Amino acid sequence: MLKLPKGILTHPNVAGIDARFNANLRLLFNKGRLQVPQWSFDEALQRALQKTYDSKQLIQGLEAIEAHLDAELKGLKALQSQPGQNQKQRLSRLLILSNDGSERFYHSAESLLIRHGDRALGCIVDATSEQLGLSFTKKSNPTKALLIHERKALEGFLSALAENGVAQ
Repeated sequence: MLKLPKGILTHPNVAGIDARFNANLRLLFNKGRLQVPQWSFDEALQRALQKTYDSKQLIQGLEAIEAHLDAELKGLKALQSQPGQNQKQRLSRLLILSNDGSERFYHSAESLLIRHGDRALGCIVDATSEQLGLSFTKKSNPTKALLIHERKALEGFLSALAENGVAQ
């Protein structure tokens, strides 16, 4: 398990945030290797998603997410090749998945999470792609995958979850 972002470690409900990532674990698909938490699609989660969407820190769609993370990885590898650079493994990206994807979709998501596991975690929410899309766009825009792609935005998302309760 990755360490939580530094900015969230001083939050009064950091234990609740950490517990959210460690409870209700399940495989992404039947023959998968990676367990992710399954979160209820409650009001707190929806408000936190809306806040993150308003800050323009969400990427929609697994292909766009993969392209973004792969480009970041290329830059990180170049940075790490420089002397004196030592990157810590800490959560800075969160992949949020709907519960109605195909096995192939979840297989692709798992591959992505394994490849970027030094900074990204995933979760499945108890919502269909239609419900997930409606929760932050207010339009019927099915969304199976979302990525919070910036550390400060992730800290804001986790803080919003904690302020509104961290029910599973």
